[in-house]
Amino acid sequence: MSMGWDDIERHQGFAGAEARAAREIRPILERVTLDPINPARQKNIIARFMFAPFVLFGAAIMSLELLLPDGAGWAFLEFLLFPVLFFAFMVGGLFLMRGRLARLFVEAQARLGLKADAMRVLTAPLGLTYVPAPGGAPKGLEWLAVQSWAPSVLRDAAKTLNAAGGMDEAVAAVRDCGLFIESNVYVIGTPEQKAKYNEHAAGMRRIEDGFEGKRGGLSFSMFEWIEAVEDAPDVYHLIVVLAAPLRLSGVTQLRARKTGWPQDPGGAPMHDIDLGPKAFGGLYRLRASDQVEARAIFNPAVIERVIALAHGGRFRAVARAGHLVFDFSGTANRFHLIDLITGQWSDDTIRQTHADLAEALALVDALGHAFMLAPKSDTGGA
Repeated sequence: MSMGWDDIERHQGFAGAEARAAREIRPILERVTLDPINPARQKNIIARFMFAPFVLFGAAIMSLELLLPDGAGWAFLEFLLFPVLFFAFMVGGLFLMRGRLARLFVEAQARLGLKADAMRVLTAPLGLTYVPAPGGAPKGLEWLAVQSWAPSVLRDAAKTLNAAGGMDEAVAAVRDCGLFIESNVYVIGTPEQKAKYNEHAAGMRRIEDGFEGKRGGLSFSMFEWIEAVEDAPDVYHLIVVLAAPLRLSGVTQLRARKTGWPQDPGGAPMHDIDLGPKAFGGLYRLRASDQVEARAIFNPAVIERVIALAHGGRFRAVARAGHLVFDFSGTANRFHLIDLITGQWSDDTIRQTHADLAEALALVDALGHAFMLAPKSDTGGA
């Protein structure tokens, strides 16, 4: 159940949040432009435009199967034409809707700027830095933007996202830990091939809503990346990056039983580790390339606190180099203050964004305590 304002204001740094939201955040969002007829009209029109190329592509493939003679050579030709036709129909669809697409990008950029303004007001009392697009524009968008046939609006969009970027060190830490690769994907190949795939996958990720700062002296970085799943709701990954308590030469990975192992782009041999307590083994699995390091990080006090953090959710973590990186995945879209496509927002999205941030910061406090990272004088958050 979502928190109400009274619950939110009991969290550290959120006192007076409801009044401040009405006084400072709401006026910013009231500057957002909406379609006077239907805020979702542009989104629906573009969905219909994109549906037509898929239908035409399917019809073209079926026609090829009917018209081409049987034989290995013709089957190979059909195989070669499949990606060519798909790309041609998609480019054709984009060309036909370029005007509406341009309008959509322009409006989305303006809304992103207003959301950033509102989020900075929200995070100012907490002493946090808000980064709208950690890591900048996805590599796929950057590639499209430099193509000669691409509309100028794509170049503008890439520039806007790069200008709104930052948190490069945190994004690189997540990439190096292999946590930008979906938990149900297993990469086979040499360490060099795995590293190349990992870098490519990281560059294509949609990353949103970054936060950096300190909680009771504990420095952290946090953001969300979105995993698109075919024929299913998107998966939202809340990432928390903390400094490791010691410099690590190996890799230690932790996962809840309900999710898969993180990838190891470095290809280090990993060994399962049994830490003893049955309560821990019933919830988590642990493996590492260096058992001594793993046991130093997961000492008995840490084990007890990690068990207390378990709520049956999907959870992965990696200790590597100078970082501890945590990945909490689910279907909730956190920090969704405003829909950048439609411009829709409400008093509920304002409250829910405050609740999302309060819960996420409480999680940072709990992780710092569990792994004994916060200074001894730290009294925690929530």
